[in-house]
Amino acid sequence: MKHMLIRVTALVALTTSLSAQDRGADPLSRLDPSTRYSVELLLDSARHLGLPYGPIESKALEGISKRASGRDIVVAARRVFRALRDARAALGPASSSDELTAAAGALRVGITTTQLSSLAARRDGKALTVPLVVLADLVTRGVARDTASSTIFQLWQSGAADDDFLGLWRSVERDIVSGTDPGVALLNRARQIPAKGPLTAVPPTSGVRPPEDAKT
Repeated sequence: MKHMLIRVTALVALTTSLSAQDRGADPLSRLDPSTRYSVELLLDSARHLGLPYGPIESKALEGISKRASGRDIVVAARRVFRALRDARAALGPASSSDELTAAAGALRVGITTTQLSSLAARRDGKALTVPLVVLADLVTRGVARDTASSTIFQLWQSGAADDDFLGLWRSVERDIVSGTDPGVALLNRARQIPAKGPLTAVPPTSGVRPPEDAKT
């Protein structure tokens, strides 16, 4: 389980691994002046709004590592900023930085703010980070967005804990690698998690937007 928690931490970062050198005292020094200015404006805006700014910087550094153009780096960083801002609106002002980062990742693969709000409305003091990370990863692995969101929502409502979501994630990943259809794998594995509370309505599925097609 420790291994799975490490993987969740990596996913919450919403970026690829970056070297210590890239994260030095001046991580944006390799950007051209115009691009750097635009990225720093986004970072300042995030700080002003109380949003986590690490994902924005990480997206810029990812663009640098991929030798993306300055324009593409700014566009991708702006998308992350907007996703974080929308995540705050959906989850509420008391949400943690990890929750906002995870929610932004879910938004970027097509989960809607309405679906996020439905989860947040029934959080009962529980952190949403792990369920949201698992939700986003399931979609990236090929599970239909509505199937993934409704399944995670029902498990959340039935009292599933972080360990349950991590176990589900691991099992579905293994099944997909073995050739099982992603949606079928999720539904089969979700049935194996015992309910710990009453099931209620599934989250709304209308208005699902396509995932953002960032280049970096």
